[in-house]
Amino acid sequence: MRKVFLLYFLLLTQVIFSATYIPRNMKEEKILKSYKEHQLVLGLKNTEFDNMLIDGESLNTIIEEMLRDYLNLNIRVVMDDWSSLYSSYNNKDIDILGVMNQSEDRKEKWVFSLPLYDDFVYIASSGKDKFDPNNIKSLEGKNIYVTKGSIYKDSLIKFLESKNLTVNLIEVDDSYRMKDEIYLTSKYNITGWESKIKVGYVSDTSISLRKNLKDLSLIINNALLEKYQTKIRMYLEKRENYLFKKNFLNYLTESEKNYLKKLEVINFGLVESKPLNYYSQSLNRYVGVTPFFLEKIAKKLNLKLRIIKPKNNEWRVLYEKILNKEIKVLPFLSTKKNENIIFTNTIYEPILYRISNFDKTNLKVGVVRNSVEEHFGREVYDDLDIKFYNDENSLEGALNTREVSTILLFDINKIDTSKFKVDELLRIPIALALHREDVILRDVLNKFISNSLTMEKIIEEADIIKKQEAFNQYQKFQVTNRILYILLTISGLFGIASIFKIFSNYKLTRELKKDLITGLPNRTEFLNFLSKKKNLKGYSIAMDIDNFKEINDKYGQVTGDYILKSVGQCLKRIFRNHDIFRVSGDEFDVFVQEEFIIERLNSLKDELKALKLAYQLELSIGYYKKNIDEELEDAFKYAYMAMEEAKKVNETYYVEATEELLKRKKRENSIKSLLRNKNLSGLYAVYQPKFNIKTKKVMGGESLARWSDDKLGFISPAEFIPIAENINLIHLVDYKIANETIKFVKDLKENNLVDENFKLSFNLSMKTLERSDVVRKIKEFLEKNDASGKWLELEITESIFSTNLKTTLLKIDELKKLGLSLAMDDFTAGHSTVSLLPLLPLEVVKFDKGILDAIGTKDNLVASNIYSALVGLVKDLNVAIVAEGIETEAQLLFLDNSNVKIGQGYIFSKPITKDEFKKKL
Repeated sequence: MRKVFLLYFLLLTQVIFSATYIPRNMKEEKILKSYKEHQLVLGLKNTEFDNMLIDGESLNTIIEEMLRDYLNLNIRVVMDDWSSLYSSYNNKDIDILGVMNQSEDRKEKWVFSLPLYDDFVYIASSGKDKFDPNNIKSLEGKNIYVTKGSIYKDSLIKFLESKNLTVNLIEVDDSYRMKDEIYLTSKYNITGWESKIKVGYVSDTSISLRKNLKDLSLIINNALLEKYQTKIRMYLEKRENYLFKKNFLNYLTESEKNYLKKLEVINFGLVESKPLNYYSQSLNRYVGVTPFFLEKIAKKLNLKLRIIKPKNNEWRVLYEKILNKEIKVLPFLSTKKNENIIFTNTIYEPILYRISNFDKTNLKVGVVRNSVEEHFGREVYDDLDIKFYNDENSLEGALNTREVSTILLFDINKIDTSKFKVDELLRIPIALALHREDVILRDVLNKFISNSLTMEKIIEEADIIKKQEAFNQYQKFQVTNRILYILLTISGLFGIASIFKIFSNYKLTRELKKDLITGLPNRTEFLNFLSKKKNLKGYSIAMDIDNFKEINDKYGQVTGDYILKSVGQCLKRIFRNHDIFRVSGDEFDVFVQEEFIIERLNSLKDELKALKLAYQLELSIGYYKKNIDEELEDAFKYAYMAMEEAKKVNETYYVEATEELLKRKKRENSIKSLLRNKNLSGLYAVYQPKFNIKTKKVMGGESLARWSDDKLGFISPAEFIPIAENINLIHLVDYKIANETIKFVKDLKENNLVDENFKLSFNLSMKTLERSDVVRKIKEFLEKNDASGKWLELEITESIFSTNLKTTLLKIDELKKLGLSLAMDDFTAGHSTVSLLPLLPLEVVKFDKGILDAIGTKDNLVASNIYSALVGLVKDLNVAIVAEGIETEAQLLFLDNSNVKIGQGYIFSKPITKDEFKKKL
């Protein structure tokens, strides 16, 4: 019995810890044996990239080791330049090429292994004066060196055509030897270089074999999965670190170099906050963009990284430690300011998603208690509207049962997004905070950020680490497979073969995720499509069913599912053999690699006529023409921008994302980003005087919001106010202007510049007035500035009648108890009538300038009669009248004759600054 156990133990040890490949079945064993009996010729590129030794290993030695030592193949190595190897491979003098980029033409001639690594093509130079990397036109007429026979050349030609550039392409045996000039190369050759321009993504780099070796390629794939994909990735990472440090030191000053020599350890404060960062038990390390970023710095600069995590995960403990200089670096919101804290440039901006179930009657928002989402949710939503849950499962359950209408999450991969509407709520700018004395370290880190990893690459490489965690789980299944194989061989228990098959297919079945209603690929597969299919040319199309929530509510969920299924079937027919996805509740994405897009969209419209007649169904569609060098994710982002535009315009079925539209949308998104990140430093108040029409004396004033930004320039109120209202952040604008107004009126009163009857007015939108904190905020501003509400006038508009009037009147009553007067702004501009005015405790009615504009024109008689009638009606209510928009002497004379005493308009003064306003007094 002991001998049997000993035999089992030796066999298992050999399987699990063997330095050579163990065949998975009898078929593999026969295949390997057959190839050992005759010699295979392996072609390896004799280039600096492929031969560079790092810790005694190069890319060539790793590939040779896998084939010769791990698989025990009879290999003869031939090393030469690429063009010679490629010619020999075509002539069948070589059996296996160590590395080759895949292409459709090449796949017809040869077979390929799993990818060894992904790659991007760059135009680059080690010299700093060969071209301007920020000006693509600086390449015009230049010599660019390309390796003979390289697939990179095709990418470059397409890139040059898209940019309308003409250059001199010079083919050489190894373009890397021309690195001091301008040459075409891989991303792995230019780590830390300044002079580089990204050309685009190239197809996967793999081992290539002649077609008669197809059975061997499957075994090579197993070897790559078990060991050598990871080994190649680790080699490339070490190579990148080596080259980066070599180049990065050239950017540092002597004081910065000396600082790094003395800096042995970086104490890094970290609070676990899934999904931004967390500790992985299986990897025994912290996972996430921020810890990954710091690890990269430490590795590349040969520093030790010590992660300090407070007890009970309390963030304030770390904040105190950085102020006391006990830690060096702390991830922090770059919008938070403190005189003792300095910041690096932003390292990344995680996206907080808003997932909604189309229930507009329920305003409750769900978050996981004590999560990062809770923190940011409190900044956007009123506390009374937020509901708390213990975990994400409970949160999704509440969304399904409509206990809440919206939930907030950073990680949406675990949510079935096909049932809900998903959109971006906030981008959170994360930087590294340091003590104000650590200026040198801050400058080094900023140089690291600007000279090494782009945000895209940080996220990409952090994602690789997360995938490594999943791969470790997969390797456990591999070990189990081996054990089952040995047991199968020894005991003859063939029934175990079915279990073996289940484990072998585990990874494949996990990936098969389809939308249950339409049968289309879902959001998960869409994201995979974006990451894998980067070098496509065609049209990205985003479409949304208008008012789907109302249709669903009116006709029921069964009908709603039928509509979704019908739309999905139409898309399959119209866009046959193209990529179609249902990405969320009523949103579909399509990518088409051909022309005739308009014809297809019109055909789709025709096919949906029956649904339109039966259910009033309409689609809003946006599309964008993608060039081959553009990112697929960007192309769909532009299509979504066009779709949003289509929704705004009645009777518009589809909109193209033109350059003009994208420019406008990017400006809108920049404004949204400023609002969402509460970056309101450029927002300020101007003041338009109200004057006595007879004496021209200033009687009061109105504060108005203006915005000037360093990057966007002047932002018109006509731009930012509708945007702020649309994303439910208008209260940020209203509150800041209200506070500035209160400060200014206090200044005027303290300096005796105005009399006791002077009032300064400010506006509150109806969305702000509906907030539960509006009374508390105004009271805080008054108390903080030691000001009286009697000096202020609150202006509201006729849209108040479309709110919950009972609740709104209670808030107005509370504000009036603080001393504020109430004015109706833009009267006659909306849908209300004079009969509704007695419902409000008004002191002032401000007439809209629309009717006044007709005074002194051919419509003078009609306009003057209407205006005079309104004046008479409003005066009967015993409220004061202010005429807005006075621009001509004829208007001024008419108002004086109509016994309107107070006016406001450009004839007296445009909106002006505080200092200019004081001069008017």
